[in-house]
This record gives sequence, C-alpha cells and structure tokens, in this order.
Amino acid sequence: MTPIGSGRRHAAPFVRFFAFLLFLGTALTGVTWQRAAGADGVRIHVHGSGRLTAHAARDQGDLVFSGSLVDDAGEPLPNEQVQIQISRESDPHDPAVAEGLRAARGCERTAERTPGTHGIRLGGPTDSPDVTVVTDEGGRFCFRAKLPQDRHRAHLAWKGAKLVEGANAELSFDLSREALVLRFDPKPHLVSLDLPQNVFEVSAQVEDNGALRAKSGIDLTLANELGEKLGVSATDATGRARFTIDATKLGPPGLGELRVSFAGDTPTAFATEAADIERRVNVSMHVPTAERGELTPRVPDDGIPIVVETTSAIGPISSGAVEARVGDVVVGAAPVERGVARLVLTFAAQGNEALVRLKYVPSAPWFASAGDATLRLPIRAQSIVAKAPLFLAGLAVLAFFLVGRVASKSGKPTPRAERAREGEIVEAKPHIEVVRAAARGETGWRGKVVDAHEGFVVPNATIWIERGTFEGTTTLASTMSNAEGAFEFQLDGPHVGGERIVAEAPLHARLTQGLPAPGELAIALVLRRRALLARLVAWAKRVGPPFDIRPEATPGHVKQAASDDLQTARWAEAVERAAYAGSTIDAATEAEIDALAPQKGPPKPAAPAPQTTDGQDDD
Repeated sequence: MTPIGSGRRHAAPFVRFFAFLLFLGTALTGVTWQRAAGADGVRIHVHGSGRLTAHAARDQGDLVFSGSLVDDAGEPLPNEQVQIQISRESDPHDPAVAEGLRAARGCERTAERTPGTHGIRLGGPTDSPDVTVVTDEGGRFCFRAKLPQDRHRAHLAWKGAKLVEGANAELSFDLSREALVLRFDPKPHLVSLDLPQNVFEVSAQVEDNGALRAKSGIDLTLANELGEKLGVSATDATGRARFTIDATKLGPPGLGELRVSFAGDTPTAFATEAADIERRVNVSMHVPTAERGELTPRVPDDGIPIVVETTSAIGPISSGAVEARVGDVVVGAAPVERGVARLVLTFAAQGNEALVRLKYVPSAPWFASAGDATLRLPIRAQSIVAKAPLFLAGLAVLAFFLVGRVASKSGKPTPRAERAREGEIVEAKPHIEVVRAAARGETGWRGKVVDAHEGFVVPNATIWIERGTFEGTTTLASTMSNAEGAFEFQLDGPHVGGERIVAEAPLHARLTQGLPAPGELAIALVLRRRALLARLVAWAKRVGPPFDIRPEATPGHVKQAASDDLQTARWAEAVERAAYAGSTIDAATEAEIDALAPQKGPPKPAAPAPQTTDGQDDD
C-alpha cells in the first residue's frame, strides 16, 4: 500500500503542471506581449563647460587687454590661469610685439597690490612669449602692453578644471584705429519662438584713452550661431541700433547664439559681440480623429489606439512624449516622432464615455507644454465571449495556487539559496549567496550573474577576489562571466583571512562582500542607474527635511528642495537624467555623477576592476 503522503507528493507536480499549461494557454488568447527594443541610449554628459570673452582697447598708446572666464551657468571661475598669445597679423614674429609682451603689466594704476594674487607672468619662447593671467574673484583678468599700432590676433586658452571643460577663444583687434564696444542692451537669454517677431537692441560706443562716447551712423549686422545673416540696422544719435527679427529666422528650439558685428571703417576698428540664447517654444496637442468626430466606441480593457499631433508656432514638434491619464492614473504614453505620438490607452471604466487628459512631457528645457488637452473618449463594455479567456485564466491561477498551498504543507520551506539556484530572484537587492557548498574534494567557485531586478543574465561581468594590504588591495584571482552569465575560477594558495569577493559589470554597479567558502554562487547585481538613485534616496533620508519626503525622495524633489544650493541641484539633475532618460550609465559616468554629490554624499566608487583577458583565473 502506498502511504497517503507519498501519493500526494507524486500527484502534486502533475496537477501543478496541468494548471500552468491551462493558465498559459488561456492567457495567450487575450494578451500580446511586446519586447522593448533594448538599444544603447545616449551617454550623459555631466561636465560643465567654460567660456572665455576678451576685449582689446587703446589707452595712452598702450594695449589694454581684458576679459572674463565663466562656466556654462554664468558663474565666475576665480583663481584660474588663462594663457594668451598675441601676434601681429602682418608679421607673426615681429620682435616689437615680443618686446612689448615681455614688458606686460597689470591694469592697476596703484601699488596697493598683494604680490602673487591675480597677477600675470610670462612664458614661452623669447621671440614669441605668451602672457598668463590669473582671474580674480569675479573671473576677470586684464593686462597692459605697448604694441605696434597695427592689426593683431590673440589666442586665449584655459585648460579646464574638475568637472568643467577647458575653453579657447580668438580675438582680432586693430590698435591703429579707435576701438568699438558693442553691447546687447538688454542682453537676451530666453528667446520665445511663440512671438511672431523678437526685438533686440545693441549699443555702440567708441573707446579710446579710457573714454567712451556713442558711435552713430554705422551699420551693424546681426547673425546667428551658423553665421546666417538676420538683419542690418544703423545706429542712431545715441549709438543704439534696433533689430526686429521674425521668429522663423532665429533657428530651431535649443541653445544658440546671437552675434552683432561691425565691419570697420577708416577711424573705427571692426568689432563683434555675442550673446548665448535659448530659443524656447510652447507645444500644443490635438487629436485629429476627435476633431473630425470620427472616434468610435471601443473596449478600454483591450487597448484603444489614438494618434496625437504635436504642433507649435514654428510647425510640428518631434521631441518629447505624450502621456494620457484617466483621473490620476497613467493609462498610456508614447514618444513623439515626426510630430506624432501613437498611444494605446488601456484602463478599466464603466459607462459610455471616459474623460482622458493628455499631457505633453518635454525632453529638453526649451520645449514647454502649452497646456493639457482633454479628450472625451467613447467606450463600450467588453462582451461575455471576450471575457471567457480571462475567466479561464483566473480559474487556472486559482488552481495553481491551491495546488501549491497543498503541496507546501507536505514539505519544508525552500531555502533562499535554493530558490536562487533555480533562477528565482528573491529580492531586488544586490547580493552574493552560496547556492551549494563545494563537495569533498571540490575547490574554487562557480555560478551565474543575473540582474537583481529583472532576472536576466549579465554577461561580461568581472568577478575577482582581493585582499587588503598596507599599500591598498591585491587581486588574487579574477574571471569574467560568459554570454550565459556563468563563471568559474580557482584561488591558488591558502586563505589567510580578510579576502573579499567583488563583482561588477559594464552597466551594473560594484558589489563587495566577504569571501564565502568554495561552492556554487548566485550573484545578483543592480544597474548603475538604479544604484545612483538608491544613493540619492539614502542621502535624503540621512540628511532629513526638506530633502526627505514620504514615501521616499525623488531627484526632482531634491533638485527643487535644493533651492540656491547649486551643487546639490546639479547632482540631483544628473541622477534624474541617469535614472529616467534611458541612457547608458557606465562606471565612468557613475563616478562623474557621484563626484557631483554634496558633502556627506554617496561614497565614491572603488578603483577600476582588474583586467581579465580570457575569462580564467589570473593570480
């Protein structure tokens, strides 16, 4: 006679397998799965950039060369060295120019100068010296030199600083004629493309021997960053010129430049002035089928496709995304491509109509929503026949769990490590666990590396064993996971204690913990973008209000709470773009974003992983 318990254990697998087949078959009749195209995203650029501006004028027969150094946010960069090379256009090796530069001095007219601060020094070869100036607290610099009264060309260079890239600039000037100073007044920054026309005003003044006077009756030319001519205007008696430019001529939304210039005449030298601008536009949405009254009632549970067109004052917009909500629930979203977003709205509702709110989500700051659009969507209930597969699927799920409950009573709970060996991701946290200890006579470690959240295998992960020393760490052995995420390696020599096992992948953050006993391991890693987000949340909890909120902080909230704290706001913005922009975040980008963190922020990543060439142990 067969014991009752034994019969139940033998029957359970068959019943569970039958229930699973029933569930799978019925579910596939009503559900279509789509795999997202997993392409590498755009790399995030977290460095700032520097910008050099310069101006040359005459004063008592001297060249007065001045300028400033700022970052891309307009903040001055003090105590930075800017190298300046000046040559005569007619004779680049004119000894008179070299002699004048070797005698260069600061612009101060008094002797009340602290030695070694914001000064100048000379370098380079004797026949072609360069002048190095140090910026003051406002990012400004200035020096004087006696040069021949002729046309000259200056090259400025700044090597850059931590998290701010270097900058270069060119300036041509003519000391034989009076210098012209051009200024935008007011200086433009945000330019709206929603206006039919934009007005820009420029002042022109002659600067000679330290005095300024208005320059009237000269023609000024306005152009964009591509050198395209936008207009010509003459200065009035006060030295002001006015440009009225159609929005269609200014260029597309985004970063740009306006450049005003004077070609020069007999008494006055040529001159240019540039202003960085952001061209912005509002985006509106409409659903053509709704406007034509062509929407027909459909079942929202099955998905209702709609086409949303995005337009602006300058034409269709092919950037950003459109999000649809019913109440406070997002029921569909799609990117905008060629001025169109194709959404599929899926939700549960009753009645014959649903109120859908459409929201434009910009992908760059120069696009803004003109306002949400409201759509009255006709709907209908699902037929009984259409509900049959879902009903059968529900029965299958119920049978599956009932059988599992009965089977679980006759057996002991499955250990976490055992579930990990079977491919189940038991929690979305990075971990290294021993699935099976090595049998007698077995040595080394083997196993598989997977993603802690999605469960997919992680190829090309580096796994190594290290030991701390007085000089740092020593790598004892290393290997890489293959295309199936599997790895295997040995450690020659005895364990002396203090060894650690470390694992990371190109897009997965580093995980370190004490070296377990030899055997089969399950390693789960998290994507670097998830790790960056987790560190921001942990930082906010540690710092507390106003950064910490319930249920947990987001990069957007931290950026808003930072207010005037530009460092924290820049870090939060970089984390936000890394976490949600679908971009490729590698170790270098992760380190750059961590470097932006405020004090008491997340720990900096460890040293780079050891190089492994053939996937075998490397003692």
